[in-house]
Amino acid sequence: MKLKELGEFGLIDLFRKKFPAPPEAGKRIVLGLGDDCAVLKSYPKNLLLFTTDSLMERVHFDLSYFTWEDVGIKAMSANVSDIAAMGGLPLASVVSLGLPKKMEVDDTLNLYSGMDKMAKKFGFLIVGGDIFLSDKVVISVALLGEVEPKFLLKRSGAKIGDLICVTGDLGESRAGLELLQSHKKDKSAFGSTFNKDIFNKHLRPVPRLFESRELVRKLKINSMIDISDGLLGDLYHILEESCVGARLFEDKIPISKKVLKLSPFLKQKPLDYALYSGEEYELLFTVDRKDLMSLKTLNTKVSVIGEITDKALRMEMVNRYNKVRVLEKRGYVHF
Repeated sequence: MKLKELGEFGLIDLFRKKFPAPPEAGKRIVLGLGDDCAVLKSYPKNLLLFTTDSLMERVHFDLSYFTWEDVGIKAMSANVSDIAAMGGLPLASVVSLGLPKKMEVDDTLNLYSGMDKMAKKFGFLIVGGDIFLSDKVVISVALLGEVEPKFLLKRSGAKIGDLICVTGDLGESRAGLELLQSHKKDKSAFGSTFNKDIFNKHLRPVPRLFESRELVRKLKINSMIDISDGLLGDLYHILEESCVGARLFEDKIPISKKVLKLSPFLKQKPLDYALYSGEEYELLFTVDRKDLMSLKTLNTKVSVIGEITDKALRMEMVNRYNKVRVLEKRGYVHF
């Protein structure tokens, strides 16, 4: 069935039937889908967080290798990651969808299913939004969250002498994207030469929300950001806001083992993927050196990759031979 046969309100009713709210995820929801506004219970001592992100067909995703559920997962994950970067928890989301009238209803349900799956995974609901006619598919997600004042994290708190840390391993999102783009006409290569898991970092990213909450509870973090524009690009945002510099140690950068294994098929050195890969959604943060031992008690994988310096906006890399080179600010640029 095409969307033009179902109509806007028919689609909304279908969403409500197909994606019911589980009681445990809706304790803060007074009124959800179906009215002019959603109504939420608010805790007076917490701070509200509000973020938004958008995806457009053929700009942010290519349906020759994305499924509609992949697109939904990615759209919601980007917003959850922003909440995680501030040390908070998501509360509720609204979603605006621009859809072509010839789009299949099943495709729309799969798209919504991806968003709904991520929302329920992280304990919140989609409580409203808008649907409009568009030549291309456009997904705009707005997410409301909250954070306790003592846990609020910003980019502007990095201090000279801080350790620079990152969760997880880096490089898979960009490497996976390049492999998908170069082999999308020959998908048989995926099953033989490549490890399919490398594609999921790009297609189905998992925001580090649970890891963020462990970090803020166990460490005194001075600044944090999620890696959406690349390690160096997002580190530079911290340096700008904090008026400091950074020294990184090349042999401490956690390059994904999958990227190392596939390096013969990739266009650049594995280190470059780790430094410049966008949409990784790992957490990049700085802590006082006193927390070095506490880092070792975490359940989350964290690598100490450098230190904050007094050379404002200067990024340096030290290699294993103790040679220093200045790094350029590079990352994803929209325009």
